[in-house]
Amino acid sequence: MNSNLSKYKLAILYFIQNCNNVYLGEVKLNKLLYYLDFLSYRDYNKSVTKETYIKNHFGPTPQNITTELQELIQDEYITKKKEDHRDSHKTSFNLQNKANKIDYGNLFSKDEVVLLKKICETFKNWNTSMIVDQTHLEAPWFYSDFGQKIDFELSKSIDIIS
Repeated sequence: MNSNLSKYKLAILYFIQNCNNVYLGEVKLNKLLYYLDFLSYRDYNKSVTKETYIKNHFGPTPQNITTELQELIQDEYITKKKEDHRDSHKTSFNLQNKANKIDYGNLFSKDEVVLLKKICETFKNWNTSMIVDQTHLEAPWFYSDFGQKIDFELSKSIDIIS
């Protein structure tokens, strides 16, 4: 049933399910995906989602995240809710029943599962500003130009998770 989902969508679902949904809005989700791909590239010379990341003011942003989230909503894997929060808004995600039946261990490689778990363990209780600030300290964001693609080769210096 779920083998037709891309690893990109599976990673989104995994993070929603396992990375403390209290703090998990769109911006933090972007950063978790960034760490998944850039740490995978650092360690195994390949991205998990095969996504392109762009430098923006809130850190590295996956280029196609809006489309991926919309498809997960349309296919009834998640719901997305926006509510007013201070001077802006807060986004939250909830898994639908069919997303709870996914066996990630059969859909990701062993190394990818370990990396997904390490990312969640590390950032589970970080709020959005903490993870954004962390990405701004790292070479991939720091040495890229605003609005431009971030080079995966810069991932070699990320040391937040070993």
